[in-house]
Amino acid sequence: MTYPYQKILPLEFENPDSTPLLTESYKTLGALHSVICKGIEFTSKNQFPIVEPYSGKIPEILCSVHRLRKKPESLLRNLCGHFFTSDSNIEPYWNNPFRYLLWLRQFGYVISTDFSIYTNMVLIQKLWNSFRNKLMSAFYQRNDINLIPAPSWGDLENIELYMEGWPKNSLIAINSTGVGSDKRCRYIWLEGYNAMLNILRPTHIIRYGAYIEGERKDISTFFPNNNKPGYRYGS
Repeated sequence: MTYPYQKILPLEFENPDSTPLLTESYKTLGALHSVICKGIEFTSKNQFPIVEPYSGKIPEILCSVHRLRKKPESLLRNLCGHFFTSDSNIEPYWNNPFRYLLWLRQFGYVISTDFSIYTNMVLIQKLWNSFRNKLMSAFYQRNDINLIPAPSWGDLENIELYMEGWPKNSLIAINSTGVGSDKRCRYIWLEGYNAMLNILRPTHIIRYGAYIEGERKDISTFFPNNNKPGYRYGS
């Protein structure tokens, strides 16, 4: 089953024949990023960007993209870069999305951006970050980046909104860092996880961070939090 969609017309390119990476007009796109919506499909219900499913191989090595900026392409092609890190490390990719395209294409895989959706945010903040994650995912897919979708949620009441636009029957990635030992956070994470399973029916889950009691091990491959000190990739 696919989401119904409608096409949203973006702002016109100031110079359609020029390369976005080289023009002044792309250095600051503005908060709504209308330009990068070009060619992306949106759900008809709430106009969330539609992310395509991933059916490729399961990566073997994950590392945060911000730690790999000076690594050679020969190393990157064997890695899966992820954005399971602080929002301050992700914002540059949102603020200047065209700048990093060529570099991200060097990775064997890239897991989609993971702007935080905290339980103590107001709803519009949560939905804005959910929208940004989906838009960047769809944008990367349109620009030939081998992207693995990474759905996330911040409460149970709006789980349908958080899932809207993410692909069904796809390999996905899920992050549990930051959940910690707080009972309320673990409850929301696990209940949201179970709702996600029912809505998206993922074929396999790349699980980043600590195991949460009650989640499905049979369809998951677990990776530790490598944002901790002591993890190194390459020389």
